Formats: sequence, structure tokens, C-alpha cells
Amino acid sequence: MLSRLSKYKRQRPGFLKRGISLVQAAKFLNLNQANLYMALQKGEIPMCRTNGRTTVSAGALLDYQARKRSN
Repeated sequence: MLSRLSKYKRQRPGFLKRGISLVQAAKFLNLNQANLYMALQKGEIPMCRTNGRTTVSAGALLDYQARKRSN
């Protein structure tokens, strides 16, 4: 079982990736990166830093998008 899971992880490199990169998040929200960074600094979008990499969860992006639509 463990060997099958390891093989699956090797075949799909994004399997262990948690979160979305900031470049991908900006594209998803149709924002330029400067505006995304400002929203992150203000705390409007929660972020996670792991091993020097800043990521945003998909749920946080959807919440932010819904809040912006309602305004």
C-alpha cells in the first residue's frame, strides 16, 4: 500500500502542494500582483508561509471573491 501511494505522489508532483501560489491567486482573482500583496498585508486574505513559500488556500480566495462581489 505504501509503495503504491509513493508511486502516485511521484506521478503527480502537485499532490503534496498545499495552497495556491501568489501568481496563480492574482490570475484567479483578476488582480495585479501589487493589489494582491496589499490585500494580504491588510489581512483581507489569510496566507500561509511554509519553507519560505507564501501560499493562499483556495477557500480563502473564494471567500475574498464573494466579499468583493457583495460590496
